[in-house]
Amino acid sequence: MTKTSPTLNTAVDDSQSQDALLARADAGVITRHIFPAGTLLFKKGETRHCAFLIEKGNVHIIGNDDGGEDKLLCVIGAGEIFGEMALIDDTPRTASAITTDESEIFVIPRDSLHDRVKGLDPIISLLISLLIERYRMTRIHMPESIKQHNISGFIEKNAGGDAQDAAMPGITNIARQRQDALKEMRMEQELRQALKRKEFVPFLQPILNLPDCRIAGYETLIRWQNPEKGLIFPGDFIPAAERTGVVQALDMLMLEKACAALAEIDRVADGRSAPLFISVNLSGINFGTARLVERIRDIITQSAIDPARLKLEITESALIGDATQAANILTGLKALGVTIALDDFGTGYSSLGYLHKFTIDDIKIDRSFVNQLHDDNRSIDIVRAIVSLARNFDLKIIAEGIEHERDIKTLSDLGCDYAQGYFFARPMSLTDALDYTGRYLSQQS
Repeated sequence: MTKTSPTLNTAVDDSQSQDALLARADAGVITRHIFPAGTLLFKKGETRHCAFLIEKGNVHIIGNDDGGEDKLLCVIGAGEIFGEMALIDDTPRTASAITTDESEIFVIPRDSLHDRVKGLDPIISLLISLLIERYRMTRIHMPESIKQHNISGFIEKNAGGDAQDAAMPGITNIARQRQDALKEMRMEQELRQALKRKEFVPFLQPILNLPDCRIAGYETLIRWQNPEKGLIFPGDFIPAAERTGVVQALDMLMLEKACAALAEIDRVADGRSAPLFISVNLSGINFGTARLVERIRDIITQSAIDPARLKLEITESALIGDATQAANILTGLKALGVTIALDDFGTGYSSLGYLHKFTIDDIKIDRSFVNQLHDDNRSIDIVRAIVSLARNFDLKIIAEGIEHERDIKTLSDLGCDYAQGYFFARPMSLTDALDYTGRYLSQQS
């Protein structure tokens, strides 16, 4: 570790600085380090590798003008990022950075941005890459971390090009990112037009009681009946719908259609079974909407269904973020009389904690555990533990992903209340679901 006094008249050691050492040791991973006072983090002329974010402590940025004496350019403290030009290119440092006291600092390698940028909205990803590329075109090397109050002045407005820099593959492949951004914008427009044309339809998958396998209800699953492309599955459009906010309109549309479908199912059932329920998926994005409870109340009122027969399925994402607002929304929904099911249970980071914090009625065991029931003893142990936990909280358990007859007995013996999966039926159109209901109840009568 190279150290130097933080005083201004101290020459910077030419030995390797912390920047080069840490970049090699922790390439591609953001790490947190404690540096003693006087640590040389990087020196002028050294190749840029990573940026730094101060959690605690202070750092002096030291440089000179036109080969003159060292001078203090700025003092930065907690919450400040410095050396950030390393995230743009690997050209030489234009100043040196030295800690003035013991400092706790996050080290951010350039490669750590790759996956993070890939995970952004494609339009935002493109804009970031364009800003980076246009800055590179200017080849302006600002002194490290001098605060820029007008950063736009350093970006050449007319700079452009599709150059791809090997230092940041996947971030500056602007030609590909343009295509992704255009695809995203086209998809958003198509989704909004499809909403107006009412091209989205509900597909229903039956949920059965265990152990007698009597039909108990249906889950509503969205499909896009595109006049040109045919039936489009949710995996091909829901991610874009969530990024653009269109998913909220889609969820409310499916809720309306599910309520209407329940009336049709009742007509076909004709009293031959206990009242069936219908479930609808609710994206976590809806939990950022203050009027969510009111909107659902209006749909229930207009459809005149018994709210006790409506099940809203949410995932962990709905509960992450503002826990107070999520709890208030769930309390409001419960006041309407609906049932709340936590979907994909066991796959999230905090599923167990949610049972303490939030009002949940049912849990759906993720299909990944069901699929491995007879191949991995750990899956059986996990399902057994989930069922035991659910019983302690007086919750109903739905196992999804049933594909084999042997799964039914195993899950029934473990204590699951309901089963759902391809073994019983694949998701089907409303017309086919009504036919399925009639045939199924006739066989059981």
